Amino acid sequence: MKLLDPTTLPEWLPPHSLQWYEQLGRLEGKYQYSWKSTYTNPNGESIFDEEVASVIRNKKVLDVGCGHGEFTMQCAKYAK
Repeated sequence: MKLLDPTTLPEWLPPHSLQWYEQLGRLEGKYQYSWKSTYTNPNGESIFDEEVASVIRNKKVLDVGCGHGEFTMQCAKYAK
C-alpha cells in the first residue's frame, strides 16, 4: 500500500507557517494553546530518561546538539 504524500494536495499548508496558524484559527474560531499540558508517570519521556540513564551509567558521554543543556545536566549525574 502506497501512502499519500500530503504535500501534493492543493490545500497543503506547511505546518507551523503563518498560513497554517491562520487556518487553525479559522477552523477553531481562535488559536490558543495554554502550554499547561500534564502527563502522569510513567510516560514516554520518563521511560526514555530511565533507559538513557541505564545505558550511560559510568560511561563517558558526548552529547552532540544538546540545545540549552537541560537533558545533558540531568544525565551528568549518571555518566562519568
